[in-house]
Amino acid sequence: MEKVCKAMDFNLDWFDQMEQILEEQEALITQEAQTMVDNFWAQIKERKQAGENEGRLGVRVIDRAGYKIQIVWYRKRWVGPKDDKKLFSKAIPKGRNRNKYPMQRFSGFTEWEQELAEMFEDDFARLREVSGAVSDQRKAMDKAKKAYEAMGYIETALADADDPEMEEA
Repeated sequence: MEKVCKAMDFNLDWFDQMEQILEEQEALITQEAQTMVDNFWAQIKERKQAGENEGRLGVRVIDRAGYKIQIVWYRKRWVGPKDDKKLFSKAIPKGRNRNKYPMQRFSGFTEWEQELAEMFEDDFARLREVSGAVSDQRKAMDKAKKAYEAMGYIETALADADDPEMEEA
């Protein structure tokens, strides 16, 4: 059932359709990012199984629905007695570029870790960029909803129906 605003001949289902498309795109981006992170860890696991050092470099995906994904590199540190070691991690700061880690950030790691980071980081940067673009689209759609609401073409209940913060209040 389509809801149409006759005054503008505007299809109010557009917001729902766009939301669904954005959610699908976010899911695809997150899935691709997680697959790449899993590939990184598979290489670390191979090294460990071959009796080689697993290194101190790690990477993870942080996915908060409706926001740009974060693919974060971190430094691993093992602390404690040999039979009861605990793993701690510290995020490596990205620097000025919001989507790409400069390779200098990996200079304190071994050569093979630096090569591994270089192998993955370009793709991670592209995923961060496309995720940011999808997030920007979501923000633009929210602005459009508010503008249509202010013009009286959308009822407040429709504009706030998809906002989980409004439901909790």
